[in-house]
Amino acid sequence: MHDVIGELLPVFILIVVGWAVRAFNVASPEALGHVNRFGYFVLYPAFLFTLSSQATVAGREALPFVGGLLAGFAVMVLLALAMKLFFTKEEGPAVTSGVQRSVRWNGFVLLAAAPGLYGPLGLQLIGIAFGPLVLVVNTICVIVLARWGENGDNSPRAILEQIIANPLILGCAAGLGAQALGLRHLGPLSNALNLLGQAAMPVALVCVGSGLDFKAVRAARAKVAVACAMKLAVAPAAMWAMALLLGASPLAAAVAAGVGSTPTAAAGYTLSREMGGDSRLMAAIITATTLLSFITMPIAIALTLH
Repeated sequence: MHDVIGELLPVFILIVVGWAVRAFNVASPEALGHVNRFGYFVLYPAFLFTLSSQATVAGREALPFVGGLLAGFAVMVLLALAMKLFFTKEEGPAVTSGVQRSVRWNGFVLLAAAPGLYGPLGLQLIGIAFGPLVLVVNTICVIVLARWGENGDNSPRAILEQIIANPLILGCAAGLGAQALGLRHLGPLSNALNLLGQAAMPVALVCVGSGLDFKAVRAARAKVAVACAMKLAVAPAAMWAMALLLGASPLAAAVAAGVGSTPTAAAGYTLSREMGGDSRLMAAIITATTLLSFITMPIAIALTLH
């Protein structure tokens, strides 16, 4: 357990740095918002393209691992949609936050600590899964927001337009396409994208910290409590079980549990705000899952590694 905490601690320190930057007015909320938007539209797509295009297949480990994760995410989506029965028709935007809470995972938190936690194979597995998972997860979130968001248009054309305009989806799709065509290195362009991608991880973690909203948590206690239980307890168990069920090795299943144990990604707030979701509830869920993951992530990872 101490080893797991030691590997994750630098990640959480960066999140605390982000909170301190805003709390002590080192940068204004507006400036931090611009940084987050720059990351969402520039840094994160560059990172996803680089990771997706350069990921190497880890032999027989890859298929059951990625399949288990996708099956686990499917379980979480079904559970989130089932909970729609407890919402009124006017609470459609809150339903979108429930789905995003269930499937969005902060891969930067796990990726930064992966080499020390899982070794080279674990890092390789996460690299392989990153592209397909981000592609599938963001497509699901766009469809759900188009269906139940306040300013969503659920016509097939409108949904398709939102999907092809999403920078995270574009980054992953381009990276997977480049890998399929064998274009692993594009000369100076790849070097430039690598440089941008290297900035993505620290910027993403600092932005998570700067976006923590404690007032939003207090305003939606019950929904946030359910969200935390689903994301931090049910999700890692579902990912671990589905990976094992599909034949993944114990290490690969442990990595799958690690993916499930990560807090809800901050990109959910940006998408929620742009497509008419309940962005205040999304901010509360991101805040609460991030803070509680300081405790729950080490436990989930330690339990599945031993």
